[in-house]
Amino acid sequence: MDEYYFVWIRSLDGRPKPQIWAADQFEGPGWKFRHVIARRVLDAGERGMGVDCLAKLFPAPSGQDDCT
Repeated sequence: MDEYYFVWIRSLDGRPKPQIWAADQFEGPGWKFRHVIARRVLDAGERGMGVDCLAKLFPAPSGQDDCT
């Protein structure tokens, strides 16, 4: 079974944005990784949850919620 990750990235406006990535997305160009703030492997039960629900369970790392 493929792994999926819940990922916090730094968006273009500087704010953290939650996303779900498949493991193969970490094999892409290096620029993507500079924007990754945090990532977490999703277990089978978490894969069916929406991004908003996951963001509440696993909030952005502290200090990352302000627009700088």
